[in-house]
Amino acid sequence: MFIWMSLFSVIYIFGHALELTSNSLAESIFWLKVQYVGMPFISPLALLLSLRFAGVERMRRPRYFIPLLLLPAFTTFFCLTNEWHHFMYRDIYLRPNEPQPLIDMIPGPWYIIHGSFTFGCLLFGAVILVRYWAKTRLRYWKQILTMIAGLLIPMVASFLYLMGLSPHGMDPVPIVMCFTSALYLAAILSTTLFVAPVARDRIFESMRDGVLVIDLANRLVDYNEAALATVPALQPSSIGKNIIDIWDTNILGPLPYNAEVETHETDGRYYRICPTPVLDRKGQQIGLAIVLIDTTKQKTLEHRLTQLAYTDGLTQISNRSSLMLKSEEALKDAVQHKHALSMLLFDIDLFKRINDQYGHAAGDEAIRHIVSIAKRHIRPTDIFGRYGGEEFVICLPSMPIQEAAQVAEQIRKDIEQNPLRLTDCELRVTASFGVSCLQKETDTVDALLQRADQALYASKAAGRNVIHVASFGGLVPFHASKKKLFK
Repeated sequence: MFIWMSLFSVIYIFGHALELTSNSLAESIFWLKVQYVGMPFISPLALLLSLRFAGVERMRRPRYFIPLLLLPAFTTFFCLTNEWHHFMYRDIYLRPNEPQPLIDMIPGPWYIIHGSFTFGCLLFGAVILVRYWAKTRLRYWKQILTMIAGLLIPMVASFLYLMGLSPHGMDPVPIVMCFTSALYLAAILSTTLFVAPVARDRIFESMRDGVLVIDLANRLVDYNEAALATVPALQPSSIGKNIIDIWDTNILGPLPYNAEVETHETDGRYYRICPTPVLDRKGQQIGLAIVLIDTTKQKTLEHRLTQLAYTDGLTQISNRSSLMLKSEEALKDAVQHKHALSMLLFDIDLFKRINDQYGHAAGDEAIRHIVSIAKRHIRPTDIFGRYGGEEFVICLPSMPIQEAAQVAEQIRKDIEQNPLRLTDCELRVTASFGVSCLQKETDTVDALLQRADQALYASKAAGRNVIHVASFGGLVPFHASKKKLFK
């Protein structure tokens, strides 16, 4: 925008300079017409420059700025064709008794329209910049003052010329514009003139995060549009009210004044609430800006990653790493409080045959089938996880080995009595079990699993679909009809 304004200014200034050096009326009129190729566009471009500098973004759209350039285009056309209609000048003549040919003009109707439009653009641009100056305080006073001077100085010079107060009746505007161009150049080199601040409204209202501004008396001073999604009670009449009357503690929790907090709504939305002091120019706190950051997507992703890290994707029970961690915590607690703890290790009998004959999809269904049955027989405090491909572990805190063997028998019998229903057939599935327990304080989870694995191997060797218990005296087959396994 500034480059275009400068280009048209160059045409105007040089056209005027060559007009002053003309030797005849015809030559002067020719250079007058050259001036009007550039001069009519300078003031509307200066207005557009001011509007963009002040952050009026809609002026970037062609439907707003193109109409502003139509009237200057008509001015140029009427000047170039003035001999046919005299809309611009009723008459142009050489000034008498002058050593150098100078022209005077009798304005036509369009000249008045053009002059009013030019003054209006310059004045409106100056008003926009003054208002923007008041909004940005003293931070950008050099840039804004330079632009205001670039508008007002040519406007004053033009007014003096029209009133007949300029020296020797000459148009001083081109000379003045040489000065303002130098002023712009100095400002560009020294203050980065067009690195303008973005208007406060554009930043505040375009933020995705909600912002509430309160004063030291807890009264709401301002808020942006994004805050409405988090604090529905906000409305224009809320300005001036105590923030406590607006803040929903059921959703957002206690209002934070000092530290950043995280909270979540009952519908599962999560927020991070960041209070930031608002300081005056002397560094004294005059209020508080509370930023409401919606972290639902981040929290959902964190929960999903946690689930993937600790949950088996096929069965939605604990995976091996999670199973081991939870079992180690349960074992530590059992040793500390001298409680019993038992471990079941079981797998699906002839699982490879299921995969080979019915496909891996059927194998996955068999795994889910076994898991769904086992879940019916465990307590909320028990730890159930997938140990391997078709192997599963159930850690039973505070449960003696006799009761654990009975739980294993219930699961084994339930699996045996409930075949897996596939699309075109029913598949009888069985499982073999090994049971172990905490025998001494130095036992580890690996030791319990090793003994349970030996018992499971014994069940496989005994024909499958049976239970063996790793007792204090060795491996013992479990029979539901027996009252006790040991003396």
